[in-house]
This record gives sequence, structure tokens and C-alpha cells, in this order.
Amino acid sequence: MASASGTPVPAIAHLVAADEDTVRDVIHAFNDKGLDALDPT
Repeated sequence: MASASGTPVPAIAHLVAADEDTVRDVIHAFNDKGLDALDPT
């Protein structure tokens, strides 16, 4: 949601205490797979 509202990756990474590359990977996966990208299995 943060990405969709225009929040830049560095700010999202800071908010969730994650690496910027990890945030980008999750955003790309979500864009490709939707909510299925968030399933840890």
C-alpha cells in the first residue's frame, strides 16, 4: 500500500526495517502475483 500511494522504497524500507532490495523484490512479486506473493509457503 505504501508503494501504491507513492512512498519511495527507501522510506518503506526504513518503516519496516528491511533492506531496500528486499522491499523492491516484494513489490515486484506483489505486482506479478498479487496477494499470493505474500504467502510464506
